[in-house]
Amino acid sequence: MNSPQLLGTLTAVICCVSPVAVADVFSFTGLNLAIPDGQPAGISDVETISSGISQLESVQVNLNITGNFNGDLYCYLEYNSALAVLLNRPGRTVSNSFGYDDSGFNVTLSDDAANGNIHVYRNVVTPTPGSPLTGVWQPDGRTTSPDHVLDTDPSAAPLGVFAGMSASGTWTLFIADLSPGGTSMLNSWQLIITPVPEPSVLPLAALGLGVVSVLVRRRER
Repeated sequence: MNSPQLLGTLTAVICCVSPVAVADVFSFTGLNLAIPDGQPAGISDVETISSGISQLESVQVNLNITGNFNGDLYCYLEYNSALAVLLNRPGRTVSNSFGYDDSGFNVTLSDDAANGNIHVYRNVVTPTPGSPLTGVWQPDGRTTSPDHVLDTDPSAAPLGVFAGMSASGTWTLFIADLSPGGTSMLNSWQLIITPVPEPSVLPLAALGLGVVSVLVRRRER
């Protein structure tokens, strides 16, 4: 029997295992933090989490914000000196310097969301008057100053900036209301952290031993 050949076959099988990834979810509820109207200093919610994820693959954020003028808001998530811009004056364009006048957000932000970028969400849907925007959207990502940001600016700071980091540590959500005329409130937010997939060992071992058994029987004939 050619043992090196069998070992090579088993190694090849090991490399072909389907990955397994289980997300950690951290919910920060009951905050009810008023966002000062027309104040760039804004508010921060600082949360320290403990997770078994040593290398994260992706991050999603759920935001629940009530208010009456979405185009005023600027929001980012910061961790380990990396910063993802979640909202940057949604709806602000050359022809609309105020942004969208909708009433809050109850959304999930994900880099690969099919709805597209939240800065231009009215290209997809216009919320019912008095109701928040809902659904799954890509984060704004625009790093341009909120005083000058436009829909044509590149989305350079998505949630992917956190990829490869350990999940445990202090995460900071910052929100500011940059124009006077209405008060918004951060009710809650949530982090959904998915790790880089790791191999599933047990199914692999069984499959590998099966291959070895078949090859041994063939050698003995």
